[in-house]
Amino acid sequence: MDPANDPAVNSREIVRDGYDRCAEAYAAARARDDSDQLACLLALLADDSCVLDVGCGAGVPIAQTLARWHRVTGVDISERMLRLARAAVPKARLILGDILSVELQHGGFDAVVAMYVLFHVPREQHRDVFRRVWAWLRPGGYFLATLSEFAEEPYTEDDFFGVRMYWSCLGWSDYEDLLRSSGFEVLRVRSVGHGYGRTYQGRDERHPLVLARKRCAEVSPS
Repeated sequence: MDPANDPAVNSREIVRDGYDRCAEAYAAARARDDSDQLACLLALLADDSCVLDVGCGAGVPIAQTLARWHRVTGVDISERMLRLARAAVPKARLILGDILSVELQHGGFDAVVAMYVLFHVPREQHRDVFRRVWAWLRPGGYFLATLSEFAEEPYTEDDFFGVRMYWSCLGWSDYEDLLRSSGFEVLRVRSVGHGYGRTYQGRDERHPLVLARKRCAEVSPS
């Protein structure tokens, strides 16, 4: 692992190019995920809800599962990943874009999911991500996301499915504060693993899986 605090480190470029290069290998690993991470959200949504999958990757397994009952919009920074997603989830609306700059309808979604994505965004921008999600949700809409248990300084590694990848995260207590100050009510938290299925041979990981609800404020939180 190499520190990535240098402003010259282009995290967006590293993440985009990395996933373009490892798209097939990463998608194959994610497709083996047999967990029930979406169960708590699916139980709350009426059929044909509008759901946004931020960092949708190749669409498996999250967007593909959501699309069985709901209208799905997926956003991802990797063009190669979206090519795979178009085959896996042909009915989804797919957008090539960055979570911090993509333009989406305010109040246009009943739910937003962000699975294994936020730690690829510089942690000083995570509050901005939460505020953008809040704006995209309808009043009372749901946000389901994997976060991080422990804070880590920004770093890169060269062995993520054979490519260089960027990581940056806060700890759970910071995320809990950010969610609440960004206009969310935390409904449920549980621990989940790496998301690659039981046959994955890499190191184990644990992540808080957080289900939150947009508080019905009239204006966006400051």
